[in-house]
Amino acid sequence: MKKITVEYGVDSITKQVESGFTFGDLQESDAFKGALGFGDNTKALVNGIEQNRNTVIPDGTTVRLETAANTKA
Repeated sequence: MKKITVEYGVDSITKQVESGFTFGDLQESDAFKGALGFGDNTKALVNGIEQNRNTVIPDGTTVRLETAANTKA
């Protein structure tokens, strides 16, 4: 188990998660979505740098979620 802090807008939550918890897991988590009120189209930032969805979140990390810009191919 590890502890992470997640910020979205003016809200934040600190929670314990499993050791293999990734940024993608966070963005898909119904528990975090319900607590912070974000949708499916988000990007995860650490210190202003966008993170890969497959990367495991290190213990003690503060993750800032932002709504991702819509893009057209």
